[in-house]
Amino acid sequence: MMKGQKGITLVALVITIIVMLILVAVTVTVALNGGLVSKAKQAKTEWENADDHINNIDQEVVYTMPNGTNVTGIDNIRDAQ
Repeated sequence: MMKGQKGITLVALVITIIVMLILVAVTVTVALNGGLVSKAKQAKTEWENADDHINNIDQEVVYTMPNGTNVTGIDNIRDAQ
């Protein structure tokens, strides 16, 4: 290490902090104004609706057992065999 150099200067530290604050401000602005939060909520709702739809489809599956009884639902059919 050269004589007189003891590390990062206060000016460099302040500039780094200012640049990071600008990056944070831009990121938050884009996230809020770009609809990132609303898109995430919409995706969650659509995921829950898809899960409900899958559960409803499961109840529509009907299997007629060899003895003539009908069993509804994939889990019930699996358990009945």
